Amino acid sequence: MAENILVLTPAPIDSPAPDRSTLVEMLRDERFIGEPITIGDEEHFRPGEEFMMLITFLGCSPMIATGEMESEGEQYCHIAIDGPLESPRYLIGDNIKPPRCPGCGHRLDKWRLLLDAWQCSPNAPVTCPDCGEAGSITALRWRKCAGFGRLFIKIWGVFENEAVPSPNLLSSLKQSSGTDWIHFYIRNN
Repeated sequence: MAENILVLTPAPIDSPAPDRSTLVEMLRDERFIGEPITIGDEEHFRPGEEFMMLITFLGCSPMIATGEMESEGEQYCHIAIDGPLESPRYLIGDNIKPPRCPGCGHRLDKWRLLLDAWQCSPNAPVTCPDCGEAGSITALRWRKCAGFGRLFIKIWGVFENEAVPSPNLLSSLKQSSGTDWIHFYIRNN
């Protein structure tokens, strides 16, 4: 069964990772998350009472399963907080698209090699073969299908481009953490 996940993470990636307990408390106060549940050996949360107001669903008939969990739990809407992690990592899924240069839009087809190099040397610049612009791999345009961070809020059961975090949720996250947040989508078949 496929995993469809909307992911939120602080930006830029060198921002200090928010304290997990402070973040959980804020998300509970905002009623974004509800009761804790255990999936595998990890703590996840049911959607809270205000979840549907803090995530904006696009289109005329979004599909979101907020009832009982399926046997594997992949399509059931639930939320997990992964981190804070000691060092940044990247998340990608089967929906990955080659990133583009932020300067000229050149498509970087050898993105797997770039990610491997980043793991060995996170500060090494990536140079566009077309325009010569050099910068961090995290500054490439990943087209909302990959992200980098030290803390991730993962919202299972949300299909790619089906929903976005509301301005109110992003504002609450920024107030709680002191930094902006971005979102992207992971799909694993």
